[in-house]
Amino acid sequence: MRQRLTRILPVIFWFLLVASGAQAATFTVAAVGSSFEPPTVNINVGDTVIWTGLANGHNVDANDDSFRSGNVGAVQSFSRTFDSAGSFGYRCEAHFLFGMVGTVIVSDDGGGGEEPGTLQLTGTAFNVFEGESTNLQVLRVGGDDGAVSVSWSVTALTAQAADFTAASGTLSWADGDDDPKIVTVATTEDAAAEGNETVRVTLSNPAGGAALDDAARIATVTIQDDDAGGAAPSAPTNLQVHPHSTTEVMLAWTDSSGETGYRIERKTLGGAFVEVATAPGNSTSAIVGGLAEATRYTFRIRAQNGSGVSGYSNEASAVTPATPAVCVESSTTLCLNNNRFQVEVDWRAGTSPSSPATAIPLEFAPESGLFYFSNPGNIEMLVKVLNACVPALGDKYWVFYAATTNVEFSLTVIDTQTGAVQVYENPANNPAQPVQDTNAFATCP
Repeated sequence: MRQRLTRILPVIFWFLLVASGAQAATFTVAAVGSSFEPPTVNINVGDTVIWTGLANGHNVDANDDSFRSGNVGAVQSFSRTFDSAGSFGYRCEAHFLFGMVGTVIVSDDGGGGEEPGTLQLTGTAFNVFEGESTNLQVLRVGGDDGAVSVSWSVTALTAQAADFTAASGTLSWADGDDDPKIVTVATTEDAAAEGNETVRVTLSNPAGGAALDDAARIATVTIQDDDAGGAAPSAPTNLQVHPHSTTEVMLAWTDSSGETGYRIERKTLGGAFVEVATAPGNSTSAIVGGLAEATRYTFRIRAQNGSGVSGYSNEASAVTPATPAVCVESSTTLCLNNNRFQVEVDWRAGTSPSSPATAIPLEFAPESGLFYFSNPGNIEMLVKVLNACVPALGDKYWVFYAATTNVEFSLTVIDTQTGAVQVYENPANNPAQPVQDTNAFATCP
């Protein structure tokens, strides 16, 4: 009997341990670009969440001030063990206006049964220029069981009735629906110089069993006044652009005078400038997100007030870095210099969509390769990446290429070990000039 109990007791103990949920789990959330991935995690009481990638200009700050990783970029990672059930919203203090927010949903029963979810706004502070509208997203996270709804309203804080459209209504989700819903804040253009004013967006009265995130149910929208009066502002100057992450750049400029806000435009090779962001008056910098990796972007900005808009600033460009990864050779990709450098070319003739060039590796010359565009009998480009990692040559990797074409193309070279990127572009109808870039990559060895 003693032997049987000796064998059975550990099994009983293990069963009770698992059934009681005593074995806590650990979940990881990565800060990538201007988002948390995944943005929502569902855990049990006693589980731990670890945030990584914070050293690249991010932090974790709870909406209810219950936890904080420290200042932006101060630590590489941060962990917290959750000992009570509930929905805990958080954000990155530097990027929450770009949607870098997340939610930890903690269950005390392992998440079984129906999960109608939690309803919340994506942030608590937004901006809109006078006379324009902005859309605020309302999310359903942590479950989509059953039909749910929530009431919303747009009401005045410091704004007057004539400055915006007061509104209210109900947002509804069907069973299985977790798509974001929209609350629109519409503002009114006038000629009065009245300064910035604010309105409030409020979520209330959740129905269908859904919870409401108390820390993310109210948002303040600031209406940027464009009626300073007098002359239109002068154009901002000395625009500079620097990579901030794989999906973000930092813009910096010299402030104008008399402006109430800035409009930020960007373009890529062959494209037209489009407005992608705004910044409030007296700003001298902004972070623009939502960009693609390993891509050159050109920016320009202009100031505005109630009397009009300024001319454009100088144009400035930057290339977003890439996530380090192993180079994989393909029909459109060369892997040069011991497979360290990934080389690709996109080209376009006329107004047709861009196409990837076809790569021709040279087994006898591992630092070099060829590309053709549409005709395999017509070689368009020779590219080579040379190892000049000796002091006498500057401790750099060099990029040389020669192209026999006048079509639009973009040559992208990525150091797959570090994520550093160089992009070389040729506009349409421009005879391509040979390039000998002896400062391409200061990433030795």
